[in-house]
Amino acid sequence: MAVLIERKHHVKESSRERAIQILFNNKPLAISQGTPENLSELAVGFLLAEGLISDRQKLRTIDANVEAAWVNVVSDEDCADDRPLLHRVTSSGCVEAALLKKTPSAPFISADSTLTFAADDLLAMMEQLCAVSPKRNGGECVHGCGIGNNGKLVCVREDVGRHNAMDKLIGQAWLDGIVMQDMALFTTGRISYEMALKAAHSGVSVMVSHKSATDSAIELAESLNLTLVGKCRDNAMQVLSHHRRILD
Repeated sequence: MAVLIERKHHVKESSRERAIQILFNNKPLAISQGTPENLSELAVGFLLAEGLISDRQKLRTIDANVEAAWVNVVSDEDCADDRPLLHRVTSSGCVEAALLKKTPSAPFISADSTLTFAADDLLAMMEQLCAVSPKRNGGECVHGCGIGNNGKLVCVREDVGRHNAMDKLIGQAWLDGIVMQDMALFTTGRISYEMALKAAHSGVSVMVSHKSATDSAIELAESLNLTLVGKCRDNAMQVLSHHRRILD
């Protein structure tokens, strides 16, 4: 049987990946391998996940240079004097964030939360994410993340790294004043421990994957009162933790 082999020295559809330097108040904080787009959202989402910013009113400026692949966030909030800067490289695949060093001791999400989502709405929003993720549908190797409710997505971001895509999404939502507690969060990639922790930090109570979740992510979600949903596709899904929020 003949096999078609394409030999290309340059493929227009190839995903861009760069070493992106994140600075906080003009100090180098981290270098992340990712897609050099939406750098402001990436940096803000990263800082939110690390617990370095929380007050929108204290944000001063965000300067980003796409060609040079750096972004600097200036805020009246700052690192504690005794807190070392991270100076680490995060990969576009699995990363180890400083927040992993924090042992969650209590649920981030209120146990009294009565927020629920219809299963049909979750399936519809996942289909929307897969349909409107432009680079992914263009053949590029990127992950998509989105947030929405009532069957409609309100924001979508992409990156070669699923963690970066999620940081960009959370950062954009925070900049736009979107109340994350009212949203479900969707990803085309698997849910790892850190992804579940980022979701809980952002305030969402439901996180949905087109694929699945690791055992450590499910265990963490149980302890943080976070609902995880996996394999949300083909008119089916797996509810992996805190089932009460998903209505048949």
